[in-house]
Amino acid sequence: MNHLTVKHCVTGVLLTTAAAIALPVNAADKPTQLTSAIVSQKDAHITHYEGGDFHTYFYGDTPLTKGAITGVAVIKPNNEIHPAHQHPDEEYLMILEGSGTWTLNGKSQPAHTGDILFAAPNDVHGIYNDGDVPLKFVVVRYQAK
Repeated sequence: MNHLTVKHCVTGVLLTTAAAIALPVNAADKPTQLTSAIVSQKDAHITHYEGGDFHTYFYGDTPLTKGAITGVAVIKPNNEIHPAHQHPDEEYLMILEGSGTWTLNGKSQPAHTGDILFAAPNDVHGIYNDGDVPLKFVVVRYQAK
């Protein structure tokens, strides 16, 4: 399991702390306990997919959740990172840039910058970039302990 060293500035002094930010390397990796931390974009773990990239900022358990993951996905034009899917986790997706098409429980509708999707556990959801510029969105997914 990969761990990040988080550097942050407090009143002009650069501090380096080992944060419990576990990044998934493969499906066999178990999330670790997350601690409060700030992760910069340059320190996020990037996973490349055929249709885009996923930048993982946090992956682990919190005091109230298990398998929490936060990150930013960037989908190439006319692509998706994966087809509409479902899982036992709750999930929020917020579009930062671009546009596309949301899918939620078999219904599709336009997806625009600033939109937020909430998917309850086991609801089928997804997003497809049918535009001509990258679609960038924040992902927050977790499951109660």
